[in-house]
Amino acid sequence: MPIFQYRAYNAAGKEISGDIEASSLKEATERLRNESLFPRTLSLQAARVKRFGRRERVTLNELAATTRQLSTLISSGSPLFDALSALSAEEENATLANTLVSVKESISGGSSLSKALEAQPAIFPEMYIRTVEAGEASGTLDKVLARLADYLESRAKVRDQVRTALLYPAVMTVVGTGVLFFLFLFVLPKITGIFEDTKQALPLITVVLLTIVRILRGYWFLVILGAGAAFWGTKRYMQTPKGRESRDRFLLSAPLTGKLFTKFYMAGFARTLGSLLESGIPILSALEMTRRVLNQSVFEKALTSSIKDVTEGMALSASLRNSGVFPGVLIHLITTGEKSGDLPGLLLKAASSYEREFESSMQRSLTLLEPVLILAMGLVVGFIVLAILLPIFELNQVIR
Repeated sequence: MPIFQYRAYNAAGKEISGDIEASSLKEATERLRNESLFPRTLSLQAARVKRFGRRERVTLNELAATTRQLSTLISSGSPLFDALSALSAEEENATLANTLVSVKESISGGSSLSKALEAQPAIFPEMYIRTVEAGEASGTLDKVLARLADYLESRAKVRDQVRTALLYPAVMTVVGTGVLFFLFLFVLPKITGIFEDTKQALPLITVVLLTIVRILRGYWFLVILGAGAAFWGTKRYMQTPKGRESRDRFLLSAPLTGKLFTKFYMAGFARTLGSLLESGIPILSALEMTRRVLNQSVFEKALTSSIKDVTEGMALSASLRNSGVFPGVLIHLITTGEKSGDLPGLLLKAASSYEREFESSMQRSLTLLEPVLILAMGLVVGFIVLAILLPIFELNQVIR
């Protein structure tokens, strides 16, 4: 339940301060008065702060669950204010609970739901707000909220699949790098020191290993500093428009990632545009919001051009075909949807298809990536073992 901070006067006229739990500002005021406290100031407490000074995040899954619950309550006949009161009282995420209280207070002051959501841009994206606005205008707010919940759940599912798929290779890479760094800094120097003391001619592979050990042991701080500087410089470059475009074009054209990322972005494009059009958003506004939601420079450029073409009277399918970056199958579906008048429905079907293909491709890629990582680690270990054993065998021959 939301927490309100207050400064109030007690019956003796002394000023005191504290916190009180209540579902609304009105309820908090009434509870204070029932305790013979007369509030001087009363405000919603800031959301809980986690470590590193960050507010508690609101995830897509949490927003989707709240949206679906709100849709269910409204469709059952509950007034919007009462529905928001019930949700804010039960919400465990402090940031979202406080946000719902703020939205509820705005509505009690005569604001519409979409206007109240506009005051919370950190929680509710523009696409969400405009969709709610269309639902209010058409009198189908409960149905629009249900579609919004479907959309958010689909996007959250795809995002979770990506994070889950990347977790294993990320852990393998970090652990493997740490183990190799430990070997080169603390274990191998003791072993390779024996070869240096023999003063005999060493195989090339052993000389390479000795050189790597010498560099890492003598200049390990420079290696870490250089890696950090390279990471920082790359990150800064990727934040520039040119760097971002280079990265996005590479990911779409690379042999291993091109098709996978294309399916990911096409699923997002079709799901977002289809959901917006189904909710009654005009096509130009829907395209603009979809362009921002995708956050991919290659498709952003294509959609910017399409918005201009559609404004001038060109069909969306023809404009997307001219861009050269959208798959032919998707363009054919859009053409069919424009002719049949069921463009939103076909876009949502295309989105479901691309999401299934993306999930399948992700699983195949992950299955292939695991042996590749193991093979890479095996090659490094094999290089180390061979570099150590070769001079031992040669020394054994000399002794004989």
